Amino acid sequence: MAKKKKSLTTRIVNFFKLIFNVIKWIIKKIWGFFKWVFSIFKKANKKRRDIQIDNERPGTRAEFNPLKAIESKEDIEKFEEVLYSNKSTIGLILGSRGAGKSALGMKILENVVYKTKRKACCMGFDIGTLPKWIKSVKELDEVQNNSFLLVDEGGIEFSSRNSMSNSNKLLSSLLFISRHKDISVLFISQNSANIEINTIRQSDYLLLKKPSLLQLDFERKVIKQIYAKAKEGFEKYSQDKGLVYLYSNQFQGFASNTLPSFWNEEISRSYKNIKK
Repeated sequence: MAKKKKSLTTRIVNFFKLIFNVIKWIIKKIWGFFKWVFSIFKKANKKRRDIQIDNERPGTRAEFNPLKAIESKEDIEKFEEVLYSNKSTIGLILGSRGAGKSALGMKILENVVYKTKRKACCMGFDIGTLPKWIKSVKELDEVQNNSFLLVDEGGIEFSSRNSMSNSNKLLSSLLFISRHKDISVLFISQNSANIEINTIRQSDYLLLKKPSLLQLDFERKVIKQIYAKAKEGFEKYSQDKGLVYLYSNQFQGFASNTLPSFWNEEISRSYKNIKK
């Protein structure tokens, strides 16, 4: 009798367990359905916002203003000729906060588009502040073949402290295959120590803006040596707001850049709303 009672109790417990699991499964499916519906609405809203922002973006055309050499016997046009003719280059812009790195990067991007008609895209800028011919991307796999990619604040997007992160793995892959996909990449950072080492190893040219007081103490050794070579020039031409030291196979010396035709202060503060 006791065994029958125990067996009946076990059956009842198992029955309620089955009911509980069925209800749990149903709730899980319903929750998954609502999450799917919510994601569809979220994507649709984002698409509508992007279209609205894109319609409000300035439709100005790219204008050309080359870099101008300052007291140099070398021909800076040789550097720009390589920059425009080579389908895949890797560049790096360094300098202190507010030194004009973003303006320089955007000006080079504008010159490249004017001269080559290549696709222009950037990462780290507010799309609403850019002209329509520049595409803003959030993921590297959005970069199309035959593009010129400008990455602002590379130290935030691709920090050397997170060298094993997905972003860094993807970045390293992009640098290795860039010549096969005809992609040129230009990085902007305050300090080379913030940039993943593979980026520096594969750089074809460096553009150095005026460094901050403590920046040189934390720079990588090779960059520090180049800055030391250019120290006197930064002091001598300090009144030139577009001053930049160019280090490449074609040209090594000081030059000056103009602001992009579409420039405004909101562009340089494009990271203000990004949470680290």
